[in-house]
Amino acid sequence: MAHDPGAAAPTCPRHPDRVSYVRCQRCGRPACPECQKPAAVGIQCVDCVREAKASARPMRNRLGFTMAHGTPYVTFGLIAANVIAYLYGTYVLGWQSWWIDWALFPGVGKETGGLGIEWYRWITSGFLHSNLLHIGMNMFVLWQFGSQLEPLMGRLRFGLLYLASLLGGSAAIVLLGTGASPHGGASGAIFGLIAAYAVVLMKLRLDYRSLITTAGLWLALGLVIPNISWQGHLGGAVVGGLTMLAMLRWVERRPG
Repeated sequence: MAHDPGAAAPTCPRHPDRVSYVRCQRCGRPACPECQKPAAVGIQCVDCVREAKASARPMRNRLGFTMAHGTPYVTFGLIAANVIAYLYGTYVLGWQSWWIDWALFPGVGKETGGLGIEWYRWITSGFLHSNLLHIGMNMFVLWQFGSQLEPLMGRLRFGLLYLASLLGGSAAIVLLGTGASPHGGASGAIFGLIAAYAVVLMKLRLDYRSLITTAGLWLALGLVIPNISWQGHLGGAVVGGLTMLAMLRWVERRPG
């Protein structure tokens, strides 16, 4: 259609001072170069692109989980929390006071019925680390498995999985631990992530044997090497695996 010389020049709704003869393929309004977004067919304006994203159904993967795209914020947040706790405990509280105040003592826990009056230790003990090697190894493994599981499961489910694994490790320490030695570290929760990842591999019919072998070796070493909380590793792994199975079962039964 020929342009009418007497008609007013079309302007971009978002930038009225800019003339544009390119129109959005969805709403038909003019769109200046700044507001033009390439689409599958032609050009769309930024408003239509935003509306399409807002109305789009969340993408589910083969497991039935709604995926979380982009940066794994929960994983990075957990790593940051562990690092901040390490710096605070080491350089502000002092290493000895930090462990006395935050660690989980199984003997004390049993005497007070498991949870005791200082129930917060079930969580704070998961953010304790002995030295740089200890926290470095744990955070590396957390990044490895967290960056895989969080996008796959979604941020909320991943956060719940980590918390359940952490509490599972603390529960095993209280139930199976002996003496008054302090227990701490993120490895209980991390073993939960490893077990959950193994469940995912089994569900997808992928090879999980090497992962199970490695995790089993670490569990066995905890029985013979001092200062390793095998109880926390075992409890975290069991609860992490069961939590993933429960989540998979729930999404299978969900309508649609």
